[in-house]
Amino acid sequence: MAEYIAKEDIFDEHGILLISKGKKITNAAIRRLQRHGDYKLDQLVSSRDDQSTIYAPSIRSFGERKNIPKSRSMEKASNILSDIIFESKSEPWWIYVNALGNYLDWLYTHSIDVALISMMMALELGYSDEDLKNLALGTLLHDVGKLLVPKTIWEKTEPLSDSEMACIKQHCELGMSSLEGFNFPKQYTDIVLQHHERLDGSGYPFGLKEDEICPNANLVMVADVADAITSYRPYRQPQNMAFAISELRNDGAKYSQELVDLLERILN
Repeated sequence: MAEYIAKEDIFDEHGILLISKGKKITNAAIRRLQRHGDYKLDQLVSSRDDQSTIYAPSIRSFGERKNIPKSRSMEKASNILSDIIFESKSEPWWIYVNALGNYLDWLYTHSIDVALISMMMALELGYSDEDLKNLALGTLLHDVGKLLVPKTIWEKTEPLSDSEMACIKQHCELGMSSLEGFNFPKQYTDIVLQHHERLDGSGYPFGLKEDEICPNANLVMVADVADAITSYRPYRQPQNMAFAISELRNDGAKYSQELVDLLERILN
């Protein structure tokens, strides 16, 4: 039988990841897919000769998974991110983009989704094409520090211990240190370092407040939380976007409510 790899993330009807993009498709995996639905091999997988396409974000998959209607901003955001990923193949940081797709089943999808949500919001805010590209690359790489946190912690279904939570909270600084050698502009690295800060100072790693947090990180933190709530994790099932918006409003002191309003308008 020919060797295949997943062209995109493959989910079941409940939004649970069955096979992540870039993973080899075995005979057993194909049978498992067939049990979960009427999947056609040529639509879902690609031979290894076609690996150049497997990391491109899928507008169809993103919109369906998040229940977001297709729009001009979604199409433009996806095109920009696709270009960024393609161009990154010849850059030294490609090792991190590739690793995101192989370390955890959900990590690459999360990185793509946060980038797309962030760019859709940025488009409504009037970002220039150059600023959108900066945002796309910074957001694509915002969680590279998670690659340095033991996989066993991310895969736990039980509550984390204090030491495990402390380890997780290091991922922003670990990501920053991982990218230091590439001489990225500050607008990239601020996203990596600050996306878990909160407006009321309750975030990490530095407990920054309000204007101490860069505008891009303010935007990405809203997109990051919205995607995390609406995505599968080993310890919980995904919620819908309406629930995510509600949670962002309930924590109004932590997140820009103007950006939450903007996200809600995009979803509607």
